[in-house]
Amino acid sequence: MDTITDFILDYIQREYELPSESNIMAFNYVDSGYIDSLGLVQFFATLEDEFNISFTDDELTNPDIKIIGNLAKLVYSKVNSGQGKL
Repeated sequence: MDTITDFILDYIQREYELPSESNIMAFNYVDSGYIDSLGLVQFFATLEDEFNISFTDDELTNPDIKIIGNLAKLVYSKVNSGQGKL
């Protein structure tokens, strides 16, 4: 895995291990209870600080961002567009 995905997985697994039998990249970490709504705000702020990026309001309200793989792709695209750092 890459640095971005590793960071996301490490953050999400702070309290509980992700289920090994699931497709991690398709895993919805919010609906599964790994991060609640207040924790989600902190998580996105941490991602913004770690990778020197900013999320738009539209990105933050898109339900796709609750899927690990989709979030990793979004962060990766922002970093590679010159908005952030690896």
